[in-house]
Amino acid sequence: MQRFYMPTEIITGRGCVAELENQVGRFGGHAMVVCGQSFAQASGVLDRVCDLVAKAGVSVTVYDGVLGEASLDGVEQGIALAREEHCDLFVGLGGGSAIDTAKAIAGMANLEGTVAEYHAGRSLDGPSYPLLTIPTTAGTGAEVTKNSVLIDPALGVKKSIRDDSWFAKVAFVDPEMTVSMPASVTASTGSDALCQAIESYTSIAASPVTDSLAMRAIELIGSSLLQAYEVGDDLGAREKMSMGALIAGMAMASARLGGVHGMAHPLGSRYGIPHGVVCGLLMPYTMAYNACYATAKYARIAALLGEPIRHLTPEAAAQKAVERVRSLMSQLNIPSHLADYGVSEEDFGWIIEQSLPSGSLKHNPRPLTAEDVRHLLLTAL
Repeated sequence: MQRFYMPTEIITGRGCVAELENQVGRFGGHAMVVCGQSFAQASGVLDRVCDLVAKAGVSVTVYDGVLGEASLDGVEQGIALAREEHCDLFVGLGGGSAIDTAKAIAGMANLEGTVAEYHAGRSLDGPSYPLLTIPTTAGTGAEVTKNSVLIDPALGVKKSIRDDSWFAKVAFVDPEMTVSMPASVTASTGSDALCQAIESYTSIAASPVTDSLAMRAIELIGSSLLQAYEVGDDLGAREKMSMGALIAGMAMASARLGGVHGMAHPLGSRYGIPHGVVCGLLMPYTMAYNACYATAKYARIAALLGEPIRHLTPEAAAQKAVERVRSLMSQLNIPSHLADYGVSEEDFGWIIEQSLPSGSLKHNPRPLTAEDVRHLLLTAL
């Protein structure tokens, strides 16, 4: 049995964020806008969003405590402020970390207990407050997923809390909001989006519904990521990236991911590697490992990425997909070795221990034992 569930209303198009003024009042009277401390404020995006909320007659509180990756501490501080200000509606504005933080604040502000308890496995026993999402990157697809990926800094553990009530009520996917992204952020978030599309497509939980989304996402991202990286104000490329990241998120929400994301979370939390970077780094190695188990799908990926495969065997076409992704990561200046970030073979035991319980690892098309993960890490070192 397969299940596809997507309750979020999705509004897309250039300038569509203006529709926030007409939508926000449906969900509450006091909104907390959750964002980071740099891009949203420096670009003027935060002021614009707050103005739109205020014009709708909704009070606004800004929480800009998202520092780097989403963390338990950041969520706890946001919950405390939300309770103090009596917020009943949340707006996640930014990249995946800001949206995941907003998702967790909205999801737990009405619950007893600490965020750490829920991160450790305590069951969520109440619904989320309404959440609206406005991505300013084209990467994580967090605007349409039900999970919040959080780091516990005390334990160095990075994993998700998820619940069906955590899906956003409305997502505003406006490519104009992404134009100010620096090239390095475009590369990192875009690599994550491509990885999510590929892993959703090859996941053992994929279905015809998620396959159709993932294939289109691969095609859109593959044809626009390098252009968006090289020419940041190319709105056409930004639009393709926004749509690609969005529908990759829709596919991922039901199909789950794979080995790259299973390993990426512990590597990112322990070594401070940006999530999209570690995904881009690991992707060619993991694809090469998987190719013999998902040959037909990897051959299709090669074609979606623009490789001529008509006269190739499925096995050769699958290798073309690996080579194409490896070449793209090089053009985006994504590093190709974990050692560049201080990872050593001595650390593998902890990384493997943290990777194996991951749902992403369990959905990889080719089974991954502890020794398989060790082999992949050594290959990527």
